[in-house]
Order: sequence, then structure tokens, then C-alpha cells
Amino acid sequence: MTREKKAFFGGRQALILALFLVTVFGAFLRLYHFSDWLHFELDQSRDMRVVDDAFVGGPGELTLLGMKAGGTSLRLGPGFYYLEYLSGLLFGQDPVGVATVIPILSVASVILFFLVARRYFSSRVSVLLAFLFSVSAFLVMYGRFAWNPNPIPFFALLGFYSLLRSVEPDGRHRGGWFVLAAFSIGFSTHLHFLAFLTLPLVFVVFLIIRRPRFSWKTWAAAVFVALVLYVPVVLNEVATGAANSKAFLAAVTEKSGKETHSVGAKLVKDVTEYGLGYLVVTTGYEGGDFPDFRRGESGPYAVCDARCQKGWPYGAGSLSFLLLSLASLLGLWWREKERRKSDLLLLSGIWFLVPFVVFLPLAYDFAPRFFLVTAPIPFLLLGFLYEEATRILPWKRVSFLMFSLVVVTFSVSNLWYLSLRFDQLSRAATENVKSPTDRILKELVRVTYSQQLDIVKYLKSRSDESGYPVYMYSEPQYRRAIKYLLDRSGVRNDVFGLAGTYEEGIYVLILRSKSDLEDGMRKYLKTYDVVGKREFGTLIMIEFRPKTEAVTAKRQVFDDDAKPNDSLVSKTNERYTWNGWWQRHAGSWDDEADSDGEEDR
Repeated sequence: MTREKKAFFGGRQALILALFLVTVFGAFLRLYHFSDWLHFELDQSRDMRVVDDAFVGGPGELTLLGMKAGGTSLRLGPGFYYLEYLSGLLFGQDPVGVATVIPILSVASVILFFLVARRYFSSRVSVLLAFLFSVSAFLVMYGRFAWNPNPIPFFALLGFYSLLRSVEPDGRHRGGWFVLAAFSIGFSTHLHFLAFLTLPLVFVVFLIIRRPRFSWKTWAAAVFVALVLYVPVVLNEVATGAANSKAFLAAVTEKSGKETHSVGAKLVKDVTEYGLGYLVVTTGYEGGDFPDFRRGESGPYAVCDARCQKGWPYGAGSLSFLLLSLASLLGLWWREKERRKSDLLLLSGIWFLVPFVVFLPLAYDFAPRFFLVTAPIPFLLLGFLYEEATRILPWKRVSFLMFSLVVVTFSVSNLWYLSLRFDQLSRAATENVKSPTDRILKELVRVTYSQQLDIVKYLKSRSDESGYPVYMYSEPQYRRAIKYLLDRSGVRNDVFGLAGTYEEGIYVLILRSKSDLEDGMRKYLKTYDVVGKREFGTLIMIEFRPKTEAVTAKRQVFDDDAKPNDSLVSKTNERYTWNGWWQRHAGSWDDEADSDGEEDR
């Protein structure tokens, strides 16, 4: 073997080893105490009830529609439920097993990001960016629990990497890559309403500008795959007279007259939200801020409170990074002659611009999860800024050392904030942990799955000892999750305060330990006496006993054949299962449509 071949082989080995270590470390961050600290709240318990039906009755009990898109009556495609169902079959039919697919896809997205970055950057730059991507506190936390937006980075990266491979003039298997791109982007539209609006548009705009040539068979296969993904949705629409689409149009019409902010104000807000969002995504730092711009009688003015005064330099720095990196992207694309690199620059620009424009109407209702749609972009922009700086500055090695220092600094920052969050999660079950403003998951307090299991275990022991059912109420995000776990544990239960008042019953109110307990208990004190309190770290359980004069019956009679009742379930927009749809069209319809009404928050 020649010296050149040995050097190349050694370089390739080093690259593979580096990428392997980056991936393993990313996996460690996503799987560390995964089952104990699992985020399991309202939306997760909603999804578990859907997939539980399929675990019991088979895949025919899966629904034809998915969860509701936030703020509308439109239901997304059911792909996320199917993903959870497969995960449960492979890893266990419980909340942990159903959620396991999420960290797997999150880790796989690190490799996909490296492959995308490598189409423009050198191996060492791509590895550094992949490492920052893998330790991003934002991406790590969204890779640690089951929620329908969480797989978006994986499917977006898979789709756009496949798209880039498909347009290579001399690439192999171009048709196959294009079909895979159509599948990935199509599946991503099942995951979140904003992915539904933006990612296909990015896909189409890139094709219009790039104008690749494929055989008619390739186009037909791509269209066929995209249509197959929406077969369940179409079947449900046929069965309901397009009720889902009509509800969506009605919701959009109703909301269109409620706008209170001008386009200019929304643009400013959108820009600042991007600046703060990219700061969180790349560094994990959540303290950035901007002045609040308001309109007075004499014109607009700015208000900067104590948080703003502390955080505005970080916000300004992140916004400067955003503007400089976008300028670098534009300059690189304008000068780039190599098609492979030019395609990535073009796609990156479209991938940034389309969501930015689509997010404008939502600028004052921005949620952290929105950045999952464009999660790879800030890391690529950092690389583009480095490339432009390298072109301008005469000292190439110094430029790379500075870039490496920035990546290391950002990575250490992410790891520091992850360590703080992990520490809070480790103590949440036993201590009333104080947690700062959360710009990643928007959690009010840290609550873990093991903590909820402790509560359920205690209530089950009380119920088994006394033979009494449990009547429980809490804030919605915790109530539905704990109720699901009570049902799963075989504990008879109902909603405290909404059911009758029975002599035989264990009545508990579960609140955040730092909340206003007196206010939370007030409406129950006319009918119940407080008999005790039990702390479960960041949650506290208050137990009541009904007053003698308030008792309406000795004991509630439960219907063992009824599905678990949830009084807050709305009865809108029929959503059929595969079995239900088949029975209807086979002439033996017996009202097996599923119709929960949860909203994708």
C-alpha cells in the first residue's frame, strides 16, 4: 500500500471514528435516565390511548386521522401514531417503549446532518458542526420524549439530503433518492401543521428553481408515494363528507378577523424571535431578550425591564450572527460554481426563507417547537459564516482555530445548561426544585414519569387497602397523564369535583408545589375537609374527605365495559379507525369512530 493510500485510509478511519464518537455521545445525552425522566403529560397520554387500542385490538384499531393542529380544527395525518405503534411493538407497549423511537430518530438525525453538511464543508468542519448539533440542549430535550413535532428534524434532513442526491447530474440511483425524498417530506407533513405548510413548499420551490430531469416513472412513483401517505386521510374525509377540511376552513375564517398587529410589527417580532430562537438552539442559553416595542399616542416606544436589560446584549449578538450568516450564505451562493455546493446553499436559503415568511402571522404566538422545522439551519449558517470569514481573512489556520473555539464554546454552553436541567430532573421527585423560564419545552416545573408513577403507586396502595375508588384532579397537563396511569394500573377512578360526592372514595387534588395552594383548594372547601398533604417533589397531593351533609351516595357504580371517561374530551370531527371505516363500508357500521378532541399544543 502506498503512502498516499495509507494516509487516505488513516484519514477516513479518523473521520469515521470521530463521527462514531459524536453519535455515541449524542445518544448518551438522549438516553441518559430516559425512562425515569421521561416527559409524559397531556399530549403523551392522549397518544397512548390511541395506540393502546391498537395494541389490544390489532393495527386495524389505528385511526385514519392524527392529532389536531394547534389553533385549528384540522387533524393531521396519522403517521405519528403509526410510528408510536411500531415503537411499542419493538420496545414495549408502555409510555417508555412507545417513546423510544424518538431518541433513535434524534440520534440518526446527527448522522444525516453530517451527510448534509459534508456536501459543502470539509470533513473536519462537518464533524465539528455535527458535534454541536448532537449536544444542542434544544435538540437533546426534544429527542427525549414522544411528541408529534419531535421527529421533524430527522424526516426533514432525510428528505432534503435525498433531494440533494437526486439532483446530482452524475449521481447514482437518482430516481430512488427522489422517491425517498418525496416519502420523507410527505411523512413530515403528518407531524405538525407548520411542517405541513412549509416543508413541501421548500421542496417544490427548490425543484422549480433547480428544474431537475427525471423519467416519467420517477415522477409517477414520487407522486404515488405521496398519495399513499394520505390514503387514511382521504378515506376518513369520504366517510365524513370532508368534515375535517370544512372544520379547518371554518377555523381559519374565524381567526382571520382577529389580527391586532400590523405587518411591520410582525416582521420585527419574527426577526427578534428568530434571533432568540437561534441563540437557544445553538448555545442552550435561554436568557436572551429584546425590548418590547409598543405603540403609544405619540408613536411606538420601547420598554426594557430587568430581564431585558440583562439579556438584550445576548439577543443583539444572536441577531447579528443571524444577519451576518445570511449575508455569508448569499455571498457564497452568488460566487459558487460547483453544482453540488451551490445546491446546498440554495436549499439552505429556501429552507430558511419559506418558514420565516410562513411564521409571520404567528410572530406574536411563537412557540419553541416551531424551530424544529428549521433546526439544522442555524448550524449550517454558522458554517457558512466561517467559510466567508476564511475567504476574507488571510490566515486560514487562525480562522479554523477561531471557528473551533466558537464550536467548543457553544458546545460547553449547551452541556452546562443540559447538566443544570438534568440536575433539576434528578431532584424533581423529592425536592421542590426551582426551575427558570423555559424557552425549550415551556415547562412551568420539572415533572418526571417516575415521579408520576410514585403518585400512582401511592394511590393504588391506598385504593387496594381501602377498596375505595380514587377521585383525582390536577392541572390538565398532569391530570390526564396521571389518570391514564391510574387506568393502566387498574385503579377505579373518576374526576374529583366533576363526579358525585360519595362516602367511599379517596379524594385528592394534585398541584404544583410552588402554585397558590389556597386558591387551588378554595372551591372544594365548601364540600370537603382537608385531611392531609403529601409532597412528591415539585408536585403536592392534598387529600380531602367529603362533609357528611354533602354526601350524595355511599359508592359510585362503575361501568366496567366503558372506555376510560374523560369529561374534557370534545365530541367533534369524527375520526374513524381502519376497522370502523371497513365496517361502515361493509354495511355493518356500529359507530366505532374515535372522536377524542385533543389539540396539538
